[in-house]
Amino acid sequence: MKEGEMRRYLFMGLVITLYVFGFVISLYAISADEFLDKVKFTSKAVTKKGDPAQGKVLYAMFCTNCHGETGDGNGPVAGAAKMDPKPRNHTEGKYMNARKGEDLFKIVKLGGKAVDKSVYMPAFGVILSQEDILDMIAFMRTLAVPPYSGN
Repeated sequence: MKEGEMRRYLFMGLVITLYVFGFVISLYAISADEFLDKVKFTSKAVTKKGDPAQGKVLYAMFCTNCHGETGDGNGPVAGAAKMDPKPRNHTEGKYMNARKGEDLFKIVKLGGKAVDKSVYMPAFGVILSQEDILDMIAFMRTLAVPPYSGN
C-alpha cells in the first residue's frame, strides 16, 4: 500500500469515527427546555435574611436595566426592547408582600422560564451566590409599598 493511500484511508476512518461519535452523542443530547423540565429546585426553605445594603449594590448592577432604578419595572432595556410582559414592578407591595422568600429565590436563581414566568428574566444562579441572591431579595423587599411585614 502506498503512503498516499494509507493517509486517505486513515483520514476516511477518522471522518467515519467522528461521524459515528457525533451521532451517538446526539442520541443523548437534550434541549434546554427538556433540561429545565428535569431540573428540580431542591433547596431547603430560605430562612437566612439577606443584607439590604449589599443587595442594593447587586440590584443596581444586575436588575436596574430592566426593573428600573426605583424597581418600578420601567428600566431602559425594558422600554427599548418593548418587553412583553414588562419586568415585575418590585414597588407593588400587594404582589411583592404576598411572595414567599423561597419563590423569589427560585425566580432569581433559576430565571423566569424555569418557574413559568417571563423568558426575559435571566437565571442569576450561575453568577450570584446564595448569599448574593438573599441580599438582593432583602433589598427588593425594601422597595415594596406598603412595606414588607414578613412572611
